[in-house]
Amino acid sequence: MAVTLQDVEPDPYGYTVIAPGFGFLRDLFPDPYIANWSLDRTAAVSAEIPQVKIPFAPFAGSMGVLPGEPELETFLARETHLGEVGGIALAPEPTGALPAAICGPDGTDNDRCIRTIPPRENGGNMDVKQMQVGTTILFPCFIDGCGLFIGDVHYAQGDGEVSGTAIEMGATVTVTTAIREGLGAQVKAPQFEGGDQLKALAPEKFYATTGIPIKQAGEIPPYYTYLNSEVLEPLSNLSEDLTLAARNALIDLVDYLVENHGLTREQAYVVASVAADLRIGQLVDVPNYLVSAVLPLTIFEDSVNTQGRVEMAERLGP
Repeated sequence: MAVTLQDVEPDPYGYTVIAPGFGFLRDLFPDPYIANWSLDRTAAVSAEIPQVKIPFAPFAGSMGVLPGEPELETFLARETHLGEVGGIALAPEPTGALPAAICGPDGTDNDRCIRTIPPRENGGNMDVKQMQVGTTILFPCFIDGCGLFIGDVHYAQGDGEVSGTAIEMGATVTVTTAIREGLGAQVKAPQFEGGDQLKALAPEKFYATTGIPIKQAGEIPPYYTYLNSEVLEPLSNLSEDLTLAARNALIDLVDYLVENHGLTREQAYVVASVAADLRIGQLVDVPNYLVSAVLPLTIFEDSVNTQGRVEMAERLGP
């Protein structure tokens, strides 16, 4: 099934949160935080982060089709196995689950209702900002009628959605659908296509940090605690590790925002989540893969250059 996004009409309110225990830097940001956004079809502004204005770049964070019985069994089996060895895998949770008659506490299949947080072969919570208005997303169909669903609409998001949320909003989403006969033999998981839609996402002016997979000896990053690796802990350099490289690029970007744009660390983390893009530089220069964190500078009402900390101090005074 080909789903073409035709329009996203935003509600007037959106929010971005830091939730304890969630997000890419959850160990560094343990406290809750919320930014409330006023939205229109041009830009989002927030009283909590008054220095920035985020351009309208909407998409559906969650879009997919219903799995069939074989797919459901596969999803449950592999996520259960991961959870059993200590990995982060969210088991079915009946409390508040919908539809209640099937997935709720007294539901007929409440132990088989998979959580909607992770994406899977049927799509779901993919959070791909490039799935913009005008692009077409291709889904394999596992049941008669495919069972299309759309939700988790974002006003704007940085690649990575690092705090755990983008600018979340209610919205009216308009799509068209078509069946492409026989393509299911090729499309085993979501794919997407488009024209020049991604040009609008490119920043006019930017600042970027980079990261490689290094850490302090004795440190175990939170993403690896479930591995119980005696080899990993004493190392100060990991091999071919994009996750650690992305972490380091993001931490440096947060530091840049704090030092050069006068943001608190929580504000900086939110700005990175809604506006900064984590980009893979290379996957070949072993052992150090490289990730960049690219921040569009045009989001700032009063743009600050790389000498910003001096200029900021002059503006603020003693």
